[in-house]
Amino acid sequence: MTQTRREFLWAAGAAAAGLAWYQAQEITWTAEQVAEAGWEPGIESRLASACLLCPARCGIRGRIVDGRLVGIFGNPLHPMNRGGVCPRGIAGVQALYHPERIRAPRLRTGARGAGGWQALSTEGAVALVAERLRGLRAGGRPDGVAVLAGYCDGTMHELWRQFLRAFGSPNYVADDYRDGIDAVMSLTHGISRRPAYDLERSGLVLSFGAPLFEAWWSPLQAYVAFGGSGGDRRDGSRPRFVQVDTRFSRTAARAQEWLGIRPGTYATLALGIAYVLIKEELFDADFVARHVTGYEDRLDAAGRPQEGYRSRVLRQYRTEEVSAVTGVPVERIVALAKAFAERRPAVAVIGAEVMQAPDGLLGGLAVHSLNVLMGSVNRPGGVLFPDDPPLEPLAAPVLDASARAGVARPPISGAAMPFGDGDPARRFAQAVAGAATPPEVLFIYYANPLASSADSGLWTRALSRIPFIVSCSPFLDETARYADLILPDALPYERWQDAPAPASYPYPTWGLTRPLVTPPPGAVHTGDALLALAQQLGGSVARSLPYASVEELLKARARGPFAARRGMTLGDEFERTHYRQMEERGWWLAEHTEFEAFWDDLVARGGWTDLFYDDTDPARLARTPDGRIDLMPPQLQGALDAAGSGPALYAYSAQPAGAPTPEFPLRLMPYRVSTLASGTLALEPWLAEQPTLFPDRHWVPWVEVHPATAERLGLEDGTMLWVRSSRGRYRARLKVFPGTAPEHVGAPYGLRHPDGELANPLQLLDGSADPLTGVPCWFTTFVRLEQA
Repeated sequence: MTQTRREFLWAAGAAAAGLAWYQAQEITWTAEQVAEAGWEPGIESRLASACLLCPARCGIRGRIVDGRLVGIFGNPLHPMNRGGVCPRGIAGVQALYHPERIRAPRLRTGARGAGGWQALSTEGAVALVAERLRGLRAGGRPDGVAVLAGYCDGTMHELWRQFLRAFGSPNYVADDYRDGIDAVMSLTHGISRRPAYDLERSGLVLSFGAPLFEAWWSPLQAYVAFGGSGGDRRDGSRPRFVQVDTRFSRTAARAQEWLGIRPGTYATLALGIAYVLIKEELFDADFVARHVTGYEDRLDAAGRPQEGYRSRVLRQYRTEEVSAVTGVPVERIVALAKAFAERRPAVAVIGAEVMQAPDGLLGGLAVHSLNVLMGSVNRPGGVLFPDDPPLEPLAAPVLDASARAGVARPPISGAAMPFGDGDPARRFAQAVAGAATPPEVLFIYYANPLASSADSGLWTRALSRIPFIVSCSPFLDETARYADLILPDALPYERWQDAPAPASYPYPTWGLTRPLVTPPPGAVHTGDALLALAQQLGGSVARSLPYASVEELLKARARGPFAARRGMTLGDEFERTHYRQMEERGWWLAEHTEFEAFWDDLVARGGWTDLFYDDTDPARLARTPDGRIDLMPPQLQGALDAAGSGPALYAYSAQPAGAPTPEFPLRLMPYRVSTLASGTLALEPWLAEQPTLFPDRHWVPWVEVHPATAERLGLEDGTMLWVRSSRGRYRARLKVFPGTAPEHVGAPYGLRHPDGELANPLQLLDGSADPLTGVPCWFTTFVRLEQA
């Protein structure tokens, strides 16, 4: 398989075309605010808080005039975003004052989904839920309550779990951003958590499909690393950035180099780079010898020879063969491998696109093996495993006999996959829609599966079997319309909540949101409602959650950082550098000797952080039984051997998964759009004008097709189409784009038509998943295009 002229033109022409179209401003940077002449307290104020609209949890400052939030800016004291804020964060004001916001509880009247509602007081709503839950406990079914929650890492996540455990239910169901990368780290390092990437101190960042400037865990982390002053690197330089991607994305447009690659071949390219590093002895041989197991051949317990990583790579991944599979020229593979070795420290970032494949776990291991080869683990500029913020734990849960019996029962979603939790929300829906006994009560917290899932019909059937559904959505989304009770949450600018930095950030950082404005009379913080519900239920549930409010709970948790004798409340660049250098030398200076002063300062500045990372701690390198990183994890090899067929570890594959048919000849390539990843476009309409590379594509969903493919199909730019698979169809407008690979359809996820009609490419997916992690496959489905 050789690179065709058409594929060469795709790779060569996409960059110029994309850069010509790329015009939208993406990030606004905020300097330190200076009080203007005429400013008086009580008229205008600026308060620190945190943005909760995506997992990045950036620090923000709100400008409040006469009690109304009129502007959102970045908080320069926050170490991750340093005053930057994306369009989504700025547009939060639109969500706050959206005319369709639900401002008080509603109780359904009539049939589900018919739109009949009656007003209810907050107290009446909480009492109604408490009555339902008392009935479950009285009937011996405490496990009959479940929570379906979107991304809410931090205290709200722990609060939900504490409530369920004290009540007696094992049914917490996550509907969030799981991609299985934590399983890669668990197998190789014995550390069950997502890795952090020290982008800012790296010499070269090699991203395998990670949308660092779009829908990654923290786009602002990438903006600071690649657009900052280079202050965290000793030579003051910025890291070089190379993006390996299947399409010319916004992230690719910002890279110094983009490598267009055939879908499903990320692992092949990574191991082709490893081949060059090993063959030319460019890897860190000393690190591998001292800290790595599985690199060389060895004998198993029975004395049988076992091929090691080195032998497999050298035997199967010669550059000519890798080039034929991936479409990347031989000279570029060799040049990239040499640059990865020369610009140390270098780091390879695993994107979700690598993991969303039938062999995603094996692909993630292949990409991460580059970090292991180069010793870019637990070193500045590489992969780090930081501590979590040292928060005071919640009160110990008190379980009575009913709760102990309930939590001992298996969860409705069933057992996890061999090496990951996969898609627990889908497993829950399948079980409830099938023969499993459904929960009697379901809380839905920042999840909208009827719109966002790959199978809305499955969720419709599942929800129809649940007698009582409580939605906490402050807007009437598709799933909230199907609820029996809506207990609308206060918006992030009206409530207390914590905002820990995402796992991708290499330093523990605990952001804090606080009310910038007063919420409407009927809106209530879901956390406060949950605490009130626990008190109404009484007994062991009330004793497990002995807090009057979320504010009181957060203040109690802040005693952990106060007593930790490390870190600092958020500060400017001088303060950050000063505290980091002191801790590197074994010193630490208390900012406050009294807790109340510490708490006031933490609230005023927006949080706490510790920017010292101890890279001498061997527990941060590996926690395997022998304390070494394992490139050939025995438990994974055992699972692959037991399967008897299918892919093997670091095995050569000449073709990506799936194949076109005459009926469905085009591979579907869904992707998340940066400003739409949280699904809030309908709430922030301004965002519709700057979601992508195309200044001429607004308001109406689109799909991208290469010019040669469009010409073959006889389709013109701007044509309204049906995108159809064997599972269904949706409408979108055609965008002819040379940055999309030939015979592929790039399909942004999360868009709607102006009338609210969904355009969700995930609902066309074939339903396949990685059998090792359960992560859904996004790139194994084939479609056809029909004129609408």
